[in-house]
Parts: sequence; C-alpha cells; structure tokens
Amino acid sequence: MGYYTGNTLSIKLFLAFTGIYLIGFSIILVIFGYHESFFVLNSNRTPWLDWPMFIITHLGDSMILASIITLLYVRQRPDTVLTVIVIVIITGVLGQVLKISLFDGWDRPLRVFNESSAVHTMENYRLFHNSFPSGHSITAMAAFTALLWCLKTSVFWQLIFAIIAILITYSRIYLGVHFPGDVLAGSLVGIITTLLVIPFIYKRISTIRFTNTYKVAMTLLSVIFLIAGTFFLRMYFPLI
Repeated sequence: MGYYTGNTLSIKLFLAFTGIYLIGFSIILVIFGYHESFFVLNSNRTPWLDWPMFIITHLGDSMILASIITLLYVRQRPDTVLTVIVIVIITGVLGQVLKISLFDGWDRPLRVFNESSAVHTMENYRLFHNSFPSGHSITAMAAFTALLWCLKTSVFWQLIFAIIAILITYSRIYLGVHFPGDVLAGSLVGIITTLLVIPFIYKRISTIRFTNTYKVAMTLLSVIFLIAGTFFLRMYFPLI
C-alpha cells in the first residue's frame, strides 16, 4: 500500500516534549509529595478557564478522541486509524485493570481531602472512584503516540500534538479529579505500552486492504460514537 512504516525515532520530538513535561511532574512529586503536589498545581486556577478545561479534558475520553482521529484520517490513512483504535482499547483495558485490582481504593482528591473547599473543581462535577492511574491521561498519550508513530510528521505537528496531550493530562489536575501521580502514571502507561505493542499491531494491520466501504462505515460509526460520547458528558453533571 506504500504507507510509511513508523518507528520510535519518528516521534522523538513528541517524546522529548512530553518527557520534559513528565520530568517536571516527577520533580514536583519528589519535592512536595503525593498529596501536597496536587495543591501546588490545582491552586493555579482561573475561573474563566473552567469550561475550556472541561472541554479539553474530555478530549481524553476514548470514544471522543478515537472518533475525531477517525474522521480526520480514515480516508487517507485507514491503517493508522485502526491502529490507534486498537491501541486505545488495549491501553484503556490495561488502565481499568490497574484501577480495579492493584490500585482499588485510591480515591479522588476531593474525597481524600474530605470535600475541602481548598480543592478547585467545577460545581456539581460528578467524580468517580478509583483515581490511579488517570484513564484520560492513558488515552491521550497512547492515542497521540500511536498516531505520530504511524505518520511521518513534521516538528510542528509533533509539537502541536504534544501540547494537546499535555493540556488534556494537566486539565485532570486543574479540575481536581486526579493527583499529579495519577497523571504521571497514566501518561507513562499510555506511552510505554504503545511503544511496546505498536510495532506488532501495525505490522499486521498495514497488510490489510481497506475498501471504500470500510472507510464509509468507519466514518459513520465515528460520527455516531462522537455524538454518543458528547451526550454521555451529561453524566458528569447529574444535578443540572
């Protein structure tokens, strides 16, 4: 099919940008500790940013992000789209297994701090249990790592995708739904797992012959899932 075969070197700038960000998180965690590091980052808030951050954070929803990527790339790069979807599913399942097994009981900041007003979050924002690792961080980092691995992109686009991934993961702390350690762990799980499994997944997917029927079907499904994912955002505000 003549598609570009990705490799880790093709995303070295993306990894460098996100790596510097994650190193910064690590330093803050070491200096201030698991809980106090949350207040260091969560206290830097501006009320008018709450809704933009809410929109940004839910770009990390697997249904929404995978649907957007599908709509953007399925026509020219169906192999990339299918690879990203498979990666998002694998890393998402891994994240949920970690949440409900090894780290069951690791709760959200608002509950850990007994509904303290010092925790900045959105009014009526519904929070779920099992905070570690951050699922949105896993999805964002995994999806963009996979996307860039499959595509031959410029420095500009690696930087743009790194900024988007960083904003999605940071927004989890800004909105008070995750500790920095949750975000750091989720980001590492997303990136490392993707780099480990994508060579084997993409090698097989790249041999598939994708028909126009497949592309149309994937486009329709992505529209449906995008609408459904957006509709499901209502569950975060049950009192409205």
